[in-house]
Amino acid sequence: MTSIRTSVCIVGGGPAGLTLGLLLAKRGAGVLVLEGHEDFEREFRGEVLQPSTAHLLDELGLLEYITAQTHALLEAGKIRVEGEEVGEFSFKRIAPQYPYAIWMPQPIFLAALLRKAEPLPTFRCWMGAKVTGLIEEDGRVVGVRGTRHGREPFEVRADVVVGADGRYSAIARLGGFTPAYEHHDFDVIWFTIEQPPGWSSTFYVSFGDVRGLMLPKYPHHIQAGILLPTGEWRRWRQDGVAAVAERVRRFDPIFAGFAAGLKDFTPFFPLEGVIRFVRDWARDGLLLIGDAAHTMSPAGAIGVNVAIATAAVAAQELYPRLGRGPIAHDELRAVQRLREGDVRTLHRLQLGVQRVLLGQGPLAKWLFPKVLPLFLSSPLLPLVQRRIFFGAPLPPLDPAFSFREPAPAVSRP
Repeated sequence: MTSIRTSVCIVGGGPAGLTLGLLLAKRGAGVLVLEGHEDFEREFRGEVLQPSTAHLLDELGLLEYITAQTHALLEAGKIRVEGEEVGEFSFKRIAPQYPYAIWMPQPIFLAALLRKAEPLPTFRCWMGAKVTGLIEEDGRVVGVRGTRHGREPFEVRADVVVGADGRYSAIARLGGFTPAYEHHDFDVIWFTIEQPPGWSSTFYVSFGDVRGLMLPKYPHHIQAGILLPTGEWRRWRQDGVAAVAERVRRFDPIFAGFAAGLKDFTPFFPLEGVIRFVRDWARDGLLLIGDAAHTMSPAGAIGVNVAIATAAVAAQELYPRLGRGPIAHDELRAVQRLREGDVRTLHRLQLGVQRVLLGQGPLAKWLFPKVLPLFLSSPLLPLVQRRIFFGAPLPPLDPAFSFREPAPAVSRP
């Protein structure tokens, strides 16, 4: 069995886990990231970095590095009703300092974070490392145990274990964490098609008899998601492939060819639209961040961005507390105190967006296309969008976490 000691053991090599590991290793803290998958080449949904993340990356001196990777800039989102564009919202109106969202395939983003971190002498990442248990002493978490590549047992001891392993967090389950609230009002049924000629590669919200989202997907595809009340997808499947194909056609005319070729349900990937807030993100020696602590629904495409913001706050709070053994619950809870208000507000906004997206009944269907153009031109819209896409200001980050090269000293005569 492999047994090692490190300052910080991060379970989960997603955006939150790798961001936290990168920032702590930048300061010289010993970091081990345990990622359960063998590589990053799998199906992802969160591939849009909103203006809030562009701002944070800029503060950290990483924006130029990240935008040197394969990406596209999305400068506006568009609204479609029954297949016709009826309006748009411009990121310039929402966040003039960063008037775009960054569309980047998540495998490329994660690989870029890992490449930035690997040269740092105190950073390690084990791929294919699955955690199966917590190591506890006197009620405190002092490490984790698991296996690498399905056959090599390991134990890791650390000042703090950080659960950054997503919405289905094994660490949250093993640690006995419980939600303060949880909502599961809808599911998103994802599928992918090639972009038709002349398609504008940006973010779309589509309203009509069937409602959903359309996002760009690398290299020249559309990732489409139909929004359905919880349990409705099961009823759709019971109606058969032909009935589902007809509903996909009603989602948007661009899907007519996809619908005509449907033979079974294998092209569809359901994702639960869960909103969850863990009551207490910490125990002695153990902290949850990202979706493990505050699961965001797909509404607004903000989950990755909220997770990265929490990771940055966690780095700043953890660093000065390392080196003295397991970090106490009350000290770890500082991360939640700093992030809780923003996350709860975004959850409330997501619930409001969901109610709009799931609007049902003949009156709503008749009235919505008439009211929507008025709402799109309202001065309130940019304020709401700025709050969703730009988030609340983070606490000032110590410049020591930044990768920006210091300005050269000015010589004086």
